[in-house]
Amino acid sequence: MAAHNKSKNTFDFLQKNTHRVNEAYAYQLPLTPNPHPYKNDSQYWLFSDLYNLFGGQYVGRHKDIDNTMQTAITFSDFEKLPRTNADKISRPNSFIDFYSGHVVTIANDYNIHEASGTTITRKNGPDAKLSRYACWAMMKRWPSRIFAQLYFIMPDTTFEALYNAAYKFSRIYQRAELSRAEKIINGIAYRHNANMRQVHAKMDRAFFYISDTDTIRDAYEISGSLLDYMGARSLMARRIALDNAIQKFDSAHRVTFDTFMDILYEELIRARINMSRQTDRTPETDISRTPISRVASDLKKLERQFINKYAFQNLR
Repeated sequence: MAAHNKSKNTFDFLQKNTHRVNEAYAYQLPLTPNPHPYKNDSQYWLFSDLYNLFGGQYVGRHKDIDNTMQTAITFSDFEKLPRTNADKISRPNSFIDFYSGHVVTIANDYNIHEASGTTITRKNGPDAKLSRYACWAMMKRWPSRIFAQLYFIMPDTTFEALYNAAYKFSRIYQRAELSRAEKIINGIAYRHNANMRQVHAKMDRAFFYISDTDTIRDAYEISGSLLDYMGARSLMARRIALDNAIQKFDSAHRVTFDTFMDILYEELIRARINMSRQTDRTPETDISRTPISRVASDLKKLERQFINKYAFQNLR
């Protein structure tokens, strides 16, 4: 529920703070009708708003916006674009034109809310209009912020559809994080000349309440590593358990491998219980028939479609 509420707050904030290039003209329409209205209806978001929403650790420094944004939108991104897209829109002639079409620096009045709780009021402070593509490129650097990425690459999508998509694609980040933790566990076991099959069987017995995961694979008619089919919640629960065990092992003095395995076993049981209480699901019921490789492929396809259209937009 907490993740759902956080995502909903993010969605509502971004919806509320969406701007359009022609909005100033649109406000004047009733007063100054024009038979040839400005047609650029591209959306943008202010850097200052995104800073307040996501924080400086994700967005970067508001005092140095261009250097911050040029780590997100790179020359390599520009070079990879086709000469024209599916809508027959030509790529800008230079990277400078490409970049300036997505990041328009301005002077603005705004408040900056720092993580420390302080608020900084700026008059004519540095700010920028960021295109949908620029916003996605900024958040793309942080795989854990998949909901924010999807908000920008899936325009005109309902919150619930975005939330469900985020759960699907969050498996990619959670699987990568679990792989990191599993490698550390395997390294500890290897250094102690442990039987790897027995180590993993004990881990599975604690987390799935079963030593032989073939039973689960047969039930879902899947093959290969069960970790590649686990849902985001079970992946995260298992990863947290492993990280906790690793931290306790690192901070303890002269812990035997048997003691470490007992710690790991207890952490995995605790993770299973907590997941069941919080989600009403156990790890063995949070299994997908879609392998993680296909999920990653689906995200890449979605990103290619987005880039082919929105990288060619221009805020100017």
